Amino acid sequence: MTLAATYPDLAGFYERLAPGYDRLHRRWLRHAGGEAQAALEAAVRVFASPHAGLLDAGCGTGAFARRLISEEVIPPANLTLLDPSDAMLRRCVDILCEKARGRLEAMPFEDGAFDVVTCAWALETSARPAKAIEEMQRVLRPGGLLCLAFCADQPAIGIVQKAIRQSLNLRGAGRFLPLGVVRAAIETTGAAKVVSVPVTGPVAMLVAERDRS
Repeated sequence: MTLAATYPDLAGFYERLAPGYDRLHRRWLRHAGGEAQAALEAAVRVFASPHAGLLDAGCGTGAFARRLISEEVIPPANLTLLDPSDAMLRRCVDILCEKARGRLEAMPFEDGAFDVVTCAWALETSARPAKAIEEMQRVLRPGGLLCLAFCADQPAIGIVQKAIRQSLNLRGAGRFLPLGVVRAAIETTGAAKVVSVPVTGPVAMLVAERDRS
């Protein structure tokens, strides 16, 4: 698999899925993605100052943003949510922060607009993941941090993880991206350092610092 390829556009799929997304996503986190999600949240808590401007790219229903706010990691005034789905963004109406409708591959923000960009379980749904990575790097300030959790072409452990992986493939809800290829794409689009956090299951979690030059 190459990230330079163009894949089917899943925006309409997730627009229709929005009403039941949280239930399905909790199941995914419980059986497969929870370790990577916890690692992503820990990275934001450790590295993001309360004054940092944070973009949650592919925010979905806003569950991650609510946790950041409730735990006082980031104040709402410093938070921006981005998603291509109006239905997803409508479920974020209670989050009193900046919101924007847009795709990962064409973000409506200026260069270097954010100190931190998080992207959890959205890169694998992008029609052009290589372009999405380029955009996430573009909107980061020099020295800014990218925290990325995604479905990865890593071994599924146990029957439940294998069944969930097969279910995602059959539903066409996304793809399992090669960890090494994603890491290489980040490194070639302006990252000074990329760290892969060890997690188990068909998932990956990466933290990347943008080049300061």
